[in-house]
Amino acid sequence: MNPHETEVCGCGRKGCLEQYSSATGLARLARQALAGEHEASALDGVGNVTAKDVFDAYKAGDKVAAGVVDKFAGVLGRGLSIISCVVDPEIFVIGGGVSKAGQPLLDAVQERFRGEAFSSCKETKFALATLGNDAGIYGCVRLILE
Repeated sequence: MNPHETEVCGCGRKGCLEQYSSATGLARLARQALAGEHEASALDGVGNVTAKDVFDAYKAGDKVAAGVVDKFAGVLGRGLSIISCVVDPEIFVIGGGVSKAGQPLLDAVQERFRGEAFSSCKETKFALATLGNDAGIYGCVRLILE
């Protein structure tokens, strides 16, 4: 997604979608924003900024957090629009830690997705995973029981 990225992703490569569109990526984007010149923010002074901190500040109208969420949603929305060109899904289900942000997350990503997607894909539905971070555990148990 970003050929100019200098930091290494958890997978060992650089510039991956996950570096920008996961809970860890969102916190990383916030730390980058806070390290630069910025207006006062509710995130100033937060020791180890988390995705929850960013979305809490965003929901409260914080401009720095809004900029971070906009960048995050832009990257994820664009990434999903590229995927939709190939697989034309009925729905995108967003899970993981970032899904705890709820409807504000969906609204931001969906808006950016619709701005990037082919016209035939613009109405793709979005939903939050109901199992959150426990989906992998449930899937593992299901495989064991089979």
